[in-house]
Amino acid sequence: MSERAEPHLRVERGTPDATELAAVLLVLLSATRPHDPDEPAPPRPRAAWGPARGWRPPGTWTAP
Repeated sequence: MSERAEPHLRVERGTPDATELAAVLLVLLSATRPHDPDEPAPPRPRAAWGPARGWRPPGTWTAP
């Protein structure tokens, strides 16, 4: 079997220092920006479920 790769981000106990916080912030900001300014951003994903059908209180779900 192959060896597992080291994770990109490892969460440990303790207070992160300024360098660790800056690295995480940089990753989050780069993930939310489009990479090519000439190319438009892809559309946001939409939910796959349909409209709501109604609500019944808990305990009545199995009632006939």
